[in-house]
Amino acid sequence: MDLYRYVSFLPEIAMERTVAFAPIVIVGVPRSGTTLLRVLLDSHSQILALPETPWLLGAYGRDASLREMLSGLTDGPFGVVKNVTGVQSDHVREAGRAFLETLFEPVLEERKKSVVLFKTPADIRHLDFLTDLLPDARYIHITRDGRDVAMSQLAKKGTFFQDLREYRNITFANVFRRWMEWEKRIREVLYNGNVAVVHLRYEDLIENPEVELRKITQFLGVPFEPEMLDYASRDHDYPSWEAGSTDVAHHRRISDSSVGKWRNIRFSVGMMHTLVRYDPFLVELGYQPSDIEASPFERLLAATYPVVNPPIAIGSKLYRRFLRPLTSNGVRTAAFAFLFVVAAEFLVSAEWLQVPSRKLDSWQPLLCFAASAGIATAFGQALIQRIYTTKAILLCLLAMVGFAGGLELLQSLSADRTASWGDFSYNCFGVLCGLIAFAPLLYRNRPSLRSA
Repeated sequence: MDLYRYVSFLPEIAMERTVAFAPIVIVGVPRSGTTLLRVLLDSHSQILALPETPWLLGAYGRDASLREMLSGLTDGPFGVVKNVTGVQSDHVREAGRAFLETLFEPVLEERKKSVVLFKTPADIRHLDFLTDLLPDARYIHITRDGRDVAMSQLAKKGTFFQDLREYRNITFANVFRRWMEWEKRIREVLYNGNVAVVHLRYEDLIENPEVELRKITQFLGVPFEPEMLDYASRDHDYPSWEAGSTDVAHHRRISDSSVGKWRNIRFSVGMMHTLVRYDPFLVELGYQPSDIEASPFERLLAATYPVVNPPIAIGSKLYRRFLRPLTSNGVRTAAFAFLFVVAAEFLVSAEWLQVPSRKLDSWQPLLCFAASAGIATAFGQALIQRIYTTKAILLCLLAMVGFAGGLELLQSLSADRTASWGDFSYNCFGVLCGLIAFAPLLYRNRPSLRSA
């Protein structure tokens, strides 16, 4: 259904609709059990529980969304509210509700269900917009122990989750801080007296699923159905790109294996600092305090963590970006060893070695030959995957000539070493010979071009 078909008669839609669109919305921080709750409710004969709908509010921050479109129609300089007399923001929101209702009407009829359920944890970013768009919705708020939330998120790091967007890298501290701030956000928006909301804890759902589901169905005004507990016997939508769906589909039944996992780990300094700082919020929500057992030295490290962590994080990032690729590849390690030897030969004192300066300089072209061949061997194949082979060779040539020129300049500053254009020319000749010797191998191993 195309939303734009409503734009020309938005006021008429607002007047003609008499039955409010009242879907169900599950609200919870990622990794809080929202998917398990979704499939349990999807097993009800009257509820169509959808997988995540990032297109609704733009939860993933990449593609266009209904929220973005409605906001443009309402507040944009070319939007219908600012340019068509008589069209108001309420009419735009009503058109959005009509779009959603019409979009899912066929599948509701096909599956013989009566109400649709939305569930996208990252929609918490725009929860106030969602409550304005769907004022008659029934909201189910599920909370999970933030320590288990953080451990669960870390377990999926690098597969489904690459980063936390505004909360940066996936670390225990960042995930826990997001959990706390989003839980506060949920309470701020949903618990103001104007929204129909019911709350449950993930741990209670796992321990007594029937009790919690009866509470939810009573809130929704539908009868409890025992078949809801056997969700694996029914068909559900399990998108492969959705982390929660892969977990629930794998377990096939309610399991308590994910409850209290944080108790079985050894806390790092960062974890201890995070829990000491945020434990009061856990207790406020009814969870047990962390009761961290740590030595005086570990407590000192935890207390100084905000000071020492930034340089450690920078060092770790530099290691992962530069040193680890170097040390994990023997050819690259050897190539950089050659560069080190070249640099040492240029800069070492002739007096200290008790060797005449000119004799030391005579070795430089040969060392430049070996270093350039080593660099081409180590990085040539990687370069020609991105650029043409000729450009890769020229890039290696320019890098090595610049390296040799810089060393020649530094050598000129030494008291007992001399530098000259003649020496520089010989060194460049050595670099060129090294690349020429290696060029046939690069051309022979370059990837062939395939037609589409």
